[in-house]
Amino acid sequence: MKPIFLIFALFFNSIVFLNADEIPRIQIENTEYIGSFDDENNQYVFKGIPYAKPPIDELRWMPTVPYKTEKTALATQSFKEACMQDNGNTNWYRAVAISLGNPISMVHDKPSISEDCLYLNIWSQSLSTEKKQPVMVWIHGGGNVNGYSHEPNYIGSNLAKKGVVVVSINFRLNALGYLPHPENTNSSGNYGLMDQLTALEWIKNNIIKFGGDPNNITLFGESSGAEDIAYLIATPKAQGLFQRAISQSGGFADWVKRDEGLELGIEIQNKSGAESLASMKNISAADIVKMRSSSKLYFKGSVDGDIIPDDPFKLFLNQNINNVDLLIGSNKNEYLMYGDPNITQQEVTNWVETTYPENSETILNLMADKEPALAMDQLQSNRDYLCPSIFIARQLSKKGNNVYQYVFERKRENSASILAYHGAEIPYVFDTHDDWLLTDEMDRELTDIMMEYWVEFAKKGTPNSINNPTWKEFGEDENYQILDIPIQQSKKSEYEFCEILIEVMRKRAFSE
Repeated sequence: MKPIFLIFALFFNSIVFLNADEIPRIQIENTEYIGSFDDENNQYVFKGIPYAKPPIDELRWMPTVPYKTEKTALATQSFKEACMQDNGNTNWYRAVAISLGNPISMVHDKPSISEDCLYLNIWSQSLSTEKKQPVMVWIHGGGNVNGYSHEPNYIGSNLAKKGVVVVSINFRLNALGYLPHPENTNSSGNYGLMDQLTALEWIKNNIIKFGGDPNNITLFGESSGAEDIAYLIATPKAQGLFQRAISQSGGFADWVKRDEGLELGIEIQNKSGAESLASMKNISAADIVKMRSSSKLYFKGSVDGDIIPDDPFKLFLNQNINNVDLLIGSNKNEYLMYGDPNITQQEVTNWVETTYPENSETILNLMADKEPALAMDQLQSNRDYLCPSIFIARQLSKKGNNVYQYVFERKRENSASILAYHGAEIPYVFDTHDDWLLTDEMDRELTDIMMEYWVEFAKKGTPNSINNPTWKEFGEDENYQILDIPIQQSKKSEYEFCEILIEVMRKRAFSE
């Protein structure tokens, strides 16, 4: 039997029991990071590595302060708390489970949360500093109001087996992560994005110690995480921090302009009853989250002239963006799970005529062959996900980067009410199919294909290999891969629709 040692982690005042010859220890400056070895997956795991000082007290609503190493040992063997949020994340998973005919008791509970939450996690097959592996950094979704790095679907062990280092990060959310305010001259309010930038700097500087290649980093993320990736592609502050990006159901169809952002800050202050931003720092983080939950506000990156120098549409249009390879796509039925299943055709017509008065006839004709609920799904999925993705793909392709587009169309068994829903592709990317997701042989086959596409792209900037169907570059023909069994190819997805909706984005960008 192998000897057991007690390791006192001074920073956490915790006691850790591990086999001595399986304890990975990484020294970074003054700090020793004590991880764990996963025997089942034959890999090294580090959970809860701090990359920044806790954004509490006077550091609330301030730029991220990088973690300063101390002469200590940190036990990085358990996930840390998620950033402050409400029940939205758990409720989303429960809604999917119910739609697929499963009880909500099968869904994970809400995680423990804290304002002290700026930590990251690493999965790696090797700690060799010579045989450097590509790095994949996951930025979670959740509307920038919910979500966390270690959701069951985001566990990186199966993906890391494919020869990449997987990193997942927490970052500030909702009104604690995105709160422009006229009183705060030191910051734009894009705290969540600042956290992501600080985490990327930490990864760039230190990932080689964990077997990763600091010059081959791929960001990948879904929903608001993919939207944040679009902002990171557009910010000069991220230049050189990553070489590739995978955007799953992202884009930036409705960004926050500068004046709009300041209005959001004032609204939250008014809800709090505080006299100033400084006095708002005395309000508990839980109460701040409750104020956000009672509001219709949607928190996301806002144009600040700094991190986001201009309207993102203009930045991409003028190619004032970082040079990165891109794999981007969306799911066939992103909006269906959020829409009214009983909506009538007249209600669809009224909504389209009110929202798109100049193009209502054309849009209604493009949806004419669909039932009302599916027609709204087509329109909203195109508006919020597909068409912004196509715009981003066009601009990066014109800039000379490798660009690949997909549309995920796989429908689970019992998924008639939600079809290829928002977030459906994630378990295929990570091979983390929940027990309540009915997974058959075709799902397994698609999982193997998608994981290889994602990993090959991270390794060399193209998803292609000898094992899978060829994936054509986006190019002038706007090729895209249909992710289902069998894999298929097509081009110019929803072209007429997107010409209209991208023009709507352009008008918003150039409006006063």
